[in-house]
Amino acid sequence: MITFVKKRPWIWIVIAFAILIAGWVFLLRLASENRPQSVEIITIETDDEPGS
Repeated sequence: MITFVKKRPWIWIVIAFAILIAGWVFLLRLASENRPQSVEIITIETDDEPGS
């Protein structure tokens, strides 16, 4: 196993990218499961123009 990795050092880069992608997937799933509540925005209509 050690000689396999010594002959192919690019495998460390592939492993690092796989860990990075797994971390992003975990964070995105965690964020989507714990979304904040939606808040409805109430707008007030006025006849007056600002500055007049």
